Amino acid sequence: MKLREYLNVPEKWADPTLVEELYHEDYMYLRETEMLSRDEFILHMKNDFVDGEFKSTNRKILYEDEKVVSFEHDEESPRGLRRVTLTSLKKEGKLWRQMMSFQDL
Repeated sequence: MKLREYLNVPEKWADPTLVEELYHEDYMYLRETEMLSRDEFILHMKNDFVDGEFKSTNRKILYEDEKVVSFEHDEESPRGLRRVTLTSLKKEGKLWRQMMSFQDL
């Protein structure tokens, strides 16, 4: 699956096969005051988006080339609605480092 397709299907965000295909083994996710490994990040995605109460809408890729991808979506959760921007560096064609910012809507 291509990265573009994957980012548009939240139900697949924690799919182990796709994680292996799209996330570098040294992947790290920076979130507020946390740093998550690939396995921790995938568990977070599964708990929040696949099994949880979070919903992703208005997904779009803002920019992508061979080294970076920037993705934005609106996240609905029990805390309310916010726009999330994820910027990722790529290594060997896979997501390698990712950082998030958001604003409440």
